[in-house]
Parts: sequence; C-alpha cells; structure tokens
Amino acid sequence: MSRAAVRADHSWGRLVLPALLVAIVGGAYWLKVRPAVSLPWAGALRSTDALLARGASLHNADQHDAALAIYRKILEREPVHARAHYNIGQIYNSQGRYADAQREYQAALSGDPGFLDARLNLGVVLYRQRLFGEAEQAFREVLRTSPAHPLALFNLGITLIELQRLDEAIRWLRAAVREAPARADTHFYLGRALGRQRRLPEARESLGRALQLDPRHAAAYRELALVYLAQGERRLALESLVKASEVARPATSERPGQRSSAP
Repeated sequence: MSRAAVRADHSWGRLVLPALLVAIVGGAYWLKVRPAVSLPWAGALRSTDALLARGASLHNADQHDAALAIYRKILEREPVHARAHYNIGQIYNSQGRYADAQREYQAALSGDPGFLDARLNLGVVLYRQRLFGEAEQAFREVLRTSPAHPLALFNLGITLIELQRLDEAIRWLRAAVREAPARADTHFYLGRALGRQRRLPEARESLGRALQLDPRHAAAYRELALVYLAQGERRLALESLVKASEVARPATSERPGQRSSAP
C-alpha cells in the first residue's frame, strides 16, 4: 500500500495520512485498499460472485468507472451486498470523496456488521473529515473484535493525538509498535506525541528509530529538529532541517506515485 493511510504530512499540528492510513497511510494512517472478493473466478459471468470478481479485477487495474458500473449492477440485484458497497467505498476513498465513501462503508456494515475492514476504513474516512470522535469509536470497535489489530492500534493512537489526549495516544501507539515494530510511521507519531509532552529523550529515541527504518522520512527529520531545538542543540536542529529538505525533494526520474487499489 502506498504511504497515504488515518499517513503523514508531518508538523506539530497536522497529520497527513500516507495515501497508507490509507494509505496511507501504505501510509500512515494505514488504509486497507484491496477490493473485497467473495470468491475467485467461478460460475457464469452473470453470477454475483463472478461479477464481483470481474469488478475487482477492473478496480485493481484502476478502471474505476467500469468497476463502479459492475458493483452497481450487483447492488441492483442485492441492495445490501456488503462487498459491493465496500468496494465502491474504496474507489470513492481513493478519489478523496470521503463523505461518499463513508456512506458506502456504513452500507457495507449494515449488510455485514462483522466486516472488519469496512469498519477500519470507515474510521479512516471519518478521520479524514476531521470527525475525530466518530473515528475513535470506529477504531475502538475494530479493537473490540481484534485487540491486536496493528492498523487499528495505530489509527486510534493518531486520532487521540488530534483529540489532545496524549497519554492515551502514547499508550496505543506503544501497543502498535509492539504489534508492528518495523513501521516507521508508528515510531514517528509516537515521537511526536512524546515531544508534545516534553518527554524529549524518549521523543528523540522514537524519531531516531523512525529514521533508521525510513531514512527518507522528511517529517521525522523536521520533528527531530524541534526536539533538538528544545534541548538547545541548534546545530543538530539545523542539520536535521537541511536533511528534511533534501529527502523531501523527489528524484526527477522517479517521482512517488499513489495507487487507489492493491496490485
């Protein structure tokens, strides 16, 4: 998944989600982007399962209009078909139509209340609309079913940062680190939350770990510069800002891209 997911534009006051949570979130905030398919190619094309598989194939090829036409055809037959609603939500989410995606994820959950990815991504689009209280509840619902879910732990943590509940955010982000220790963004947001609490040595350690995992994490360099300044280390702060500027420039021959569905 690309760096989008509930992913990171990074300063003390703003979060971007890697087109992870979705991206980015890949990215930060991490977003589950694969279209749901109930069965592989099976039966005649006119069957619902085969239509869903065909729609998912088009979806993954970024042929979104054709995929939407197939998903809507499924909904003409089965108006509460959870996976068709979910996949439409995925397309809307990738297009930045977050309110429309929210409606589709909610429809998917009406058809299948246990659809964990739909609930996770509902939280993501609520976050992206800055509906942080509602996003928190969605992520907590995921964790009630799957207490060690790394994406839900991460997304809940960064949502609590937005709600200025830093003690709670740190606790959930530490849990996310335990479940997925190789995720640079988790260490980054943990460092951000610790920095806001003026727990500077801990913040420095977390941000340093983020940079070990992702040496091109520009936001981590910027956050680290703030920590250095707070500790009176101006030379290190300046070096960190210079490094952030260097890694933030995409190479002319390889600009980063973003996919709206899984390969």
